[in-house]
Amino acid sequence: MEDACDDGGWDVGDEDLELPEELAPIPADMDGAEESSEYFVAPTRGVSLALGAKLKTAHDHVATGQFEIAFRLLNEQVGIVNFEPYLETFLSMYSSARLMFGALPLVPPLVAHLHRNWKEASGKDLLPVLTAKLSDLVQQLQQCYQLTTSGKFTEATERLQRVVRLVPLLQVESKQELSEAQQLLAICKEYLLGLQMETARKAMPKNTLDEQKRTCEMAAYFTHCKLQPVHQILTLRTALNMFFKLKNYRTAASFARRLLELGPRPEVAQQARKILQACEKTPTDEHQILYDEHNPFNICGISYKPIYRGKPEEKCSLCSTSYLPEHKGKLCPVCGVAEVGRDVLGLRICHLQFQR
Repeated sequence: MEDACDDGGWDVGDEDLELPEELAPIPADMDGAEESSEYFVAPTRGVSLALGAKLKTAHDHVATGQFEIAFRLLNEQVGIVNFEPYLETFLSMYSSARLMFGALPLVPPLVAHLHRNWKEASGKDLLPVLTAKLSDLVQQLQQCYQLTTSGKFTEATERLQRVVRLVPLLQVESKQELSEAQQLLAICKEYLLGLQMETARKAMPKNTLDEQKRTCEMAAYFTHCKLQPVHQILTLRTALNMFFKLKNYRTAASFARRLLELGPRPEVAQQARKILQACEKTPTDEHQILYDEHNPFNICGISYKPIYRGKPEEKCSLCSTSYLPEHKGKLCPVCGVAEVGRDVLGLRICHLQFQR
């Protein structure tokens, strides 16, 4: 029998083949068995049980290292478009959900995923351990209250933004906790909007009458942010003094009455009563400003102008700050991560929200 490699009478047509010269030469002694060993391809790594779990929330995807899916969920649910502030947070949450330990000498450490339901579940039903808790965010909010009282607005703003950005990464187990998380978002929004507006007001020039009127307007708007009573008193005192100096006595008297209703310290109340008496002697406003306390309004988070009830407005898809329609599509400066006016699914941080 002729050699199987001999073409014999077959015309296989390989005499005039033109192959690229840059191809690497193949050793002549590479037969079938050796070829299979040289070009062995290792199988791809299987999917971890932790990654194969029935994950629903952005928190669980972050904790298991599926950042891309988490980014997509945050974009669809709350309209987040600026993910740069989340990178460090994602890495920290992912690290907190894993455990590394040494098994044997000279052997690399082993990695284990931590689970919150390990007692009642196994396999693909395991869920990652909680790496962001609502109670921690509530505690951080209390610290922001203290910073606000101390007048450290910049630091308070940074921490409040961090709290807002972490709310979509929570994992809660009940409707009550879900409601508390939504309330936390609303509180942080009021403080962020007010503190940013007050910081901008203090940086504005006050040389001309128009500049003074504008600063008074912003001080008046600040009194309508829903803050804690101790901070509401401070906003009213500021607006009261500014409007009295501007000789807008009628509006100043209104601030004085609102201030007294909150029950301030005796010395503050006494000063407010004196100013109120002076204002009631001349109950007029010398200058006209853009402020109507009797007409409910929201404050635009960019222009710091009122958006009265019934007027068109857009809202941040995460923190719900109001904006004039021309700001639709912009990055919300209040939370710093979400898009204004984006159509989203809404906050999804509880497994009950995924049940049909």
